[in-house]
Amino acid sequence: MALGNNIKKYRRDLGITQEELAGILCVTGQAVSKWESGAGMPDVTQIVPLAQALNVSTDALFGFTPESYDGKLAEEVSYKANNLRDSGEQSQGALEAVEYLDRQCEENVFNYGIMMRYVQAVAHMSRYVNPENSYYEELFKDDEKKWKKIIRTAENRAKQVIRYSNDKDLADKCHYALAWLCWHSQEWEKGRQHIEALPTIRSNMLQETLLPYYIPIDTEDGKERWKAQIRDNYQNFIRALNKQIVYTAEAMSWVSPLKEVEENCHWGLSMMDEFMKDERMRACCQGFYRDTCKFLIAAYLKAGEAGKAAEEWKRLSTKVEEYVAFCGKVNEQPKAEVVRIYGEKAADNMSHYTKEWIDGKMEFMLGQLKSRCSKEVFSEFEKLIA
Repeated sequence: MALGNNIKKYRRDLGITQEELAGILCVTGQAVSKWESGAGMPDVTQIVPLAQALNVSTDALFGFTPESYDGKLAEEVSYKANNLRDSGEQSQGALEAVEYLDRQCEENVFNYGIMMRYVQAVAHMSRYVNPENSYYEELFKDDEKKWKKIIRTAENRAKQVIRYSNDKDLADKCHYALAWLCWHSQEWEKGRQHIEALPTIRSNMLQETLLPYYIPIDTEDGKERWKAQIRDNYQNFIRALNKQIVYTAEAMSWVSPLKEVEENCHWGLSMMDEFMKDERMRACCQGFYRDTCKFLIAAYLKAGEAGKAAEEWKRLSTKVEEYVAFCGKVNEQPKAEVVRIYGEKAADNMSHYTKEWIDGKMEFMLGQLKSRCSKEVFSEFEKLIA
């Protein structure tokens, strides 16, 4: 659809006349008429104000809709970036992921999914830049100018996603990542603004609660969609709870007495064990389970308890082996059937969960744990888990 036709369409959608649009933009009605007929074009300086007046993104104004972006490509890029991040030395892996995503953003200028992932990657990397953070690894210590440029790029790309993607999920993820970036940069007020832009469960008035009621169940297809919505709701609620368990475990592993860390982690892990009795919930627990165990093991190692750390590692390894076998069995089924039973997000998780993949993650985890204790304690731990 031509630019002129788009202007006409969105103006009519708003129910305003050419003269009213012209008044908003401080141009003549004749100018708007020429734009819509194709006899003239708005000046480049008018594009953003025009889009804002029509309550659409600049992309939509030119005919690029969110549906035209390659979501599958964004997923593939994200998967590769995660592998780069979780391989080798921690801060270097984080930097390689950011640099890779930066190149992908340049090559796919209209892919908001890749832009969002870049913002997330920069937020993750910030923990290695902040001298006040426990993960500090002197990244950009001698090149602060480069780090500030990366932050500006992340903020600009986040603004594009938030303003123009028309995808609330992507926008929320950008706000969330920027809140972490601001925390590591100690820009508290700026960070709070991003936090306030995020949804909250405080009111308990959630769309998930109501969605099943809007699915007619007078047909078999309707009943299937109703069951799928309830399954997806539980998975989303469980992910949210699991995330809080992991974040609390991480914070406590640095600052709390070992007994409190144990109690919190064992409580959280027992919750996940209960959730995973339903096979449809296993995919939305496994990664959080692994991370919670990691922080418990880190706390044991920090306290010099190599034996307890080894016991926890062996327990986690057994869980991981069980899940690898489970995923292998599930993936013998046709992809459409896996999606029908477990949901799209869970199906994607299980398709990647191979022995080779998780072995790399576990090896990376060992590298993370090594930095949390003395050489002597870690050496003893390694002998016990060999």
